[in-house]
Amino acid sequence: MTTVSLTLHGEPEDVDPEARRLRAELLDLDVDSAEFATGEAPTGSKGVDPGAVSTIIVALSTSPVLVQLGRVLRDWVTRDDRRKIEVRDGKRSITLTNTTAADNQAAIEAFFRRDPQD
Repeated sequence: MTTVSLTLHGEPEDVDPEARRLRAELLDLDVDSAEFATGEAPTGSKGVDPGAVSTIIVALSTSPVLVQLGRVLRDWVTRDDRRKIEVRDGKRSITLTNTTAADNQAAIEAFFRRDPQD
């Protein structure tokens, strides 16, 4: 099973609804799960950690779903020029912004291509 962390960046009031929309798109894929990261609320606060709503942990079992995930991320980030997302797989990470879809596709393919020694 592969687990990928997706962290959205931007203004807190924008990130929460954007993260929820992206999660809904991810749940349409055949992922095993797409859950918001749980975070501790700061001491004395009355709400959740804003970072918990901006990070989605995606678990998937098959390579075809990884390809679908890459396409969804590419399409999602290019639909709005303010969108920025960090994709983390273990110690490796990549940041996608609103560059061309072809540039994002090449970056995503290179990122998800695994080194046989990993």
